[in-house]
Amino acid sequence: MPEQTKIEPLSATEYDIIEKALWELVKQYPSEPGDPDVTAQYDELDAGVSLAVLVDGGRYTKKYVSGSFNAEVYFRLAYKSNPKTSPQRINSQAFVGKVMKWLESTDNLPLLTDNRTITRITATNAVPYKDETGQDKSIIYAAAAVMEYFKKGE
Repeated sequence: MPEQTKIEPLSATEYDIIEKALWELVKQYPSEPGDPDVTAQYDELDAGVSLAVLVDGGRYTKKYVSGSFNAEVYFRLAYKSNPKTSPQRINSQAFVGKVMKWLESTDNLPLLTDNRTITRITATNAVPYKDETGQDKSIIYAAAAVMEYFKKGE
């Protein structure tokens, strides 16, 4: 039986654990031919072509008397590139979509620390969107998602 269903923000400890796990998961994306040669960074887009995991917040969705809980974290994948043609812009946007589709469909979600398990990752927008254009004419495409997870109590 749930101890409470009141929604509350994640603790600093939870953020520390989950942010690192999410970043490690994105770094495992199996690059395909034609994909850019880029490794995901945490919360930073480099000066050139880069991919970043940006955590936007999270909350506990249920807590149990046993110490178990369900939680969710909102995040974005952002890809910065410098496309000069329409096909290059389409490919940049598609790359973000491919990584997000992989996250949604991967069966081998990693186990997290201290009895935490990712239960589902769901994109919250159907198509990656153009987030901003930099002074250097770079374009950032981003896709938002929710990662749900469960922690089994002691």
